[in-house]
Amino acid sequence: MENKNLHNIKETGFKVPQDYFEALEDTILNEVKLKSIVSESGLKIPKGYLDNFNVSVKEETKVISIFNKKNIIFVSSIAAAIVLFFSLNIFNTSTTTLDDIDTASVDDYILNETEISELTTLFQDSDLSEAQFIDYTLSDEALDSFIEDVDDLYSE
Repeated sequence: MENKNLHNIKETGFKVPQDYFEALEDTILNEVKLKSIVSESGLKIPKGYLDNFNVSVKEETKVISIFNKKNIIFVSSIAAAIVLFFSLNIFNTSTTTLDDIDTASVDDYILNETEISELTTLFQDSDLSEAQFIDYTLSDEALDSFIEDVDDLYSE
């Protein structure tokens, strides 16, 4: 249902005061004369009004330092992790061969890491005569075949 009164509106609803346009020129000229005569508004603050006025306008802001203990520990732990990551040989995929092993290192390992009782189980009494060790010379081919046999034994 439409309201028929909406289509029949002839006035805007705004009204101008009576004799507004006839007195407009006189009102503007009076305002200009008044401003040329009076330069101040006439409003004054009484003496001593702001003397006891103590309001702090400045708010203290919270300052967060970049170099606090927590941040320094965090950054140094990241740096240590990066150094540790690159110091490890995780990118080196080469394997150690028998040529790379130093004889002195093997001797030290056998002396420091093994017990005599473990070594005695490897040898029998007849194999340990002193004359056999003094007079025996080992060729390179025999040593190579022994190492290959040992490698084959442990690779199975």
